[in-house]
Amino acid sequence: MPTRGERGTGDGSRGSGDRFVPVDRLSALARALLSDDLGGRDVVPARLANRVTEQADEWAAHGFTEDTVRPWRELPPEAAGYLASRGVDPAVLSLSVSPGGIGPVPLATAIAAQQIPVQRAYELLVLTGEHPRTPLADEPAAPQPPPRAVAPVVFSHVPADSDTCR
Repeated sequence: MPTRGERGTGDGSRGSGDRFVPVDRLSALARALLSDDLGGRDVVPARLANRVTEQADEWAAHGFTEDTVRPWRELPPEAAGYLASRGVDPAVLSLSVSPGGIGPVPLATAIAAQQIPVQRAYELLVLTGEHPRTPLADEPAAPQPPPRAVAPVVFSHVPADSDTCR
């Protein structure tokens, strides 16, 4: 594999010797989106650098940084942003679900494959107690029912030790 000193000079099309971009020229967020194992390479093909830079811009638009993006990489940025903004722990992405009658799959896979809408996944996390409901700052709080008056309890049965029960 090429290293910094072995860059091709082609136009970037397959088979013509890709241009390569040094990894350290990418933004920190783009580097966080790259594979954890580049096989010792310190350059990536230009088309990969362009793609990961576009992805980094999209993740940044949803509030992610190089420090927060890694556990969410399996999801589309919009879905990850939806869950992260509600304080969901990314560890729940490994929980198994059975969407649409198919066998159990990790929640992240079900969301990414659009087998479960992210909003429904969030509701399931709340309903199962895996995550407490977290309203957003711009989301109106759910109305609280008015307190009910509590009446004294009157039992209509006779105590068991009464003479009438014998």
